[in-house]
Amino acid sequence: MTDLLTDSETPAADQTSGGASSKQQQQPTPTGSRRPGPPFPLKLPILEHLKSKRVILASASPRRKALLAQVGLTNIEILPSTLPEDLPKTSGPHEYVAATARQKALSVYQTAVETHLASIPDPDLVIAADTIIVSRDGRILEKPRSEADHVRMLRLLRDTVAHHVLTAVCVVAPREDARHPGYEIASHTEQTKVFFVQEGDGLPDDVIEAYVKTREGADKAGGYAVQGLGGVVLVDKIEGSFDNVIGLPVRKTLALAEKVIFKQNVDEETFVSDEEGEGAFT
Repeated sequence: MTDLLTDSETPAADQTSGGASSKQQQQPTPTGSRRPGPPFPLKLPILEHLKSKRVILASASPRRKALLAQVGLTNIEILPSTLPEDLPKTSGPHEYVAATARQKALSVYQTAVETHLASIPDPDLVIAADTIIVSRDGRILEKPRSEADHVRMLRLLRDTVAHHVLTAVCVVAPREDARHPGYEIASHTEQTKVFFVQEGDGLPDDVIEAYVKTREGADKAGGYAVQGLGGVVLVDKIEGSFDNVIGLPVRKTLALAEKVIFKQNVDEETFVSDEEGEGAFT
């Protein structure tokens, strides 16, 4: 026969006010476990090296600055190029965008060196970039010149279904041995294919006009921001690098920085070109 326990006979562990649930709340945290927190910094040799160096971004684009800050480069100095972007486009989109990025990089590097002050060291790395949109029929589209031009630009991109985003990145670093011309330079052009939503699938003219009224894309090549409303309202899908469409292919940028800083004495013949997708992080 099973005897019923009186209150005085109840085990001490069961006399707590909360019963079993209170016992569970009082359980200690298992050894070795930790509460979730913010992610740890990305630790790569090139990032660790650049954190204590003078790094200049030759661009006023807040998107490019934010992309570099996302991987840990938060101490970047902003020094945009003042040269007019008026190179001839007759040579073709790839040649045009690459030449523009190179011009920006060299101009800002030379300006920074020439305006050297005793308290400010020469730049350890200059990063320049230029982004253009190439329509399906080969037209180069940059920033819209007016609201009407903005509407026409987006309608063209919708009606031609797909277009390419080209971003040329050019980086410059001083040579340790000061060999002529005194700096090391490398560049790469990244290409991403972007598909717009079609008119019958939710992108009629009035939606384009409403997007233009937001002015989100007024200062951007092609007239839209893939990371903002433009990515929700206008863009159907992309093939390739997402950050390239924002304005800076970060992985390629870091690979170029590695090349001009860590591999200055590597013969060109023994280094596989960036265009072939090599040049991995050290």
